[in-house]
Amino acid sequence: MPTPQGRLEKITIAIISAAFVIWSAALIYHSSFVAIDGRRYFCLFDDAMISMRYAWNLSHGIGLVWNPGERVEGYSNLLMTLIMSLATLVFDKSTAALSIQILGAGLMLIIAYLAMRIADHITRNETQAHQRLVRVLAFVGTLAYYPLVYWSLMGMETGLLAALVLAAVFWSLRFAETGRPDLLGLVSACLGLAYLTRNDSAIFSILVWLYVAWESRRFPDIRPAQVLKSIGLFLLFVAGQAAFRYSYYGEVLPNTYTLKLTGMPLAARIANGVGFIRPFLFEAAVVFAISAACLVFRFRPDKFLMFAMAGSAVAYQVYAGGDPWPYWRIMAPTMPLVLLLFSDTITALALHASSRMAPGSEGMRASLLRGGRPAYVMAAVLVLLGLIPLDLKFYPEMLLSVKPYSAYANERNVNIAIALERVTGEDASVGVFFAGAIPYFTDRRAVDFLGKSDRYVAHLPPDLFSKVPVNGMTSLPGHNKYDLNYSIRLLEPTYVQGLKWGRQNLTKWARSTYVKVEYEGIELILLKDSPDVLWREIYGP
Repeated sequence: MPTPQGRLEKITIAIISAAFVIWSAALIYHSSFVAIDGRRYFCLFDDAMISMRYAWNLSHGIGLVWNPGERVEGYSNLLMTLIMSLATLVFDKSTAALSIQILGAGLMLIIAYLAMRIADHITRNETQAHQRLVRVLAFVGTLAYYPLVYWSLMGMETGLLAALVLAAVFWSLRFAETGRPDLLGLVSACLGLAYLTRNDSAIFSILVWLYVAWESRRFPDIRPAQVLKSIGLFLLFVAGQAAFRYSYYGEVLPNTYTLKLTGMPLAARIANGVGFIRPFLFEAAVVFAISAACLVFRFRPDKFLMFAMAGSAVAYQVYAGGDPWPYWRIMAPTMPLVLLLFSDTITALALHASSRMAPGSEGMRASLLRGGRPAYVMAAVLVLLGLIPLDLKFYPEMLLSVKPYSAYANERNVNIAIALERVTGEDASVGVFFAGAIPYFTDRRAVDFLGKSDRYVAHLPPDLFSKVPVNGMTSLPGHNKYDLNYSIRLLEPTYVQGLKWGRQNLTKWARSTYVKVEYEGIELILLKDSPDVLWREIYGP
């Protein structure tokens, strides 16, 4: 029979979950907009819309491609793209995007639940009150960490990856606790699916398997061959995707890897990465420092695994050369683990401080340790205060006082897509820097100026000083390879989103080739005298 404290915990979690669902619905609606055709549109972050175009083409019999007939792997999230293809099979384009946003809210609740289950493991030797508080704080901390919520609700694979990584950590901790060999299969499945979600999740897989191998020594019934067999099962996911990639796209590595991680000197990439990561480390300094203190004074392999997962994400972000968006996309999936360590450590410190400050009476001390209400209130307050620096710069979006990051760009791009559908024929092409929403909503053949879905551009040498800095970066991996002479002058797309990028500017050349027009307040740059433009729709009969 549940205790009053147990019932209170469940009610608290239910209230927090309901509040999160309501807030998520408000944020999703706030990210939508009414376009020039009078309809309300839902749109994901533009990179997620690239995957949505692949998904739409797959579900409509064209193939897992960006353009019909062109097999280029311009996505880095196969599993998320396949999930998206189910949405695009059932719904229209805007509703399909909305369904992925709703899925993101569901994934966040799953991630928060998994954080609670992991909390059960790391607090198993503590008092029940300690366990309950850390569970609730882990749940709240996960749902309160805005970068993870943002990427999940805006359709990126971040939420799915976080759910799978936390599930793998949970099952590995359960294995370390019970020694049940069947749990190794669950670890393999979660890590394998995480790999299909993002190949670079292999860094997390290595850490989990090292932990499993280390802990397996404590169980005489677990032979090394069983662990190796489970690792082999995980490697089947790796080999399976590699075989599919080579047979379908004819490449050993995805085009996105070539685009982002080739040609740029390692020293330049790391300098970029350090510049990018510095604000994140400043924001998370208290949380990371207190979590690390837990390892110093109360070292345990399971807690070390959790901290190492977050540390590896930071190191990988530096190695990859940073990111175009300072919303901590790579680190976000591991932050629930750090926040859990933080909550556990703060609770333990609060209990210790209360017991030290209590009068010498054994009765008073027993009361504090048994119920610990003052200590637990203090712990909850300190944890919530520790979350403030993590979310401080995101508060305007969290409070819905401004639209979410990229929402205005989404509105502009969707309006462009609607205008292009009206003023161009089906054989027209669109040249874009934003390779997601415009191609997705137009169904026109597209030219990707920045190379995610263009092999030629992806293999170009990067511009190491492309004049589009973010934080302390001088060049943006994934956005620093371009050749506008090839993409615009040679391929001559019917529409171009812009005529300059980095150190290239075709504005003067384009005066004789392209013309700027306005359609329902939307500026378009169109190929002069093109038969694929319905000029009467623009200028009238």
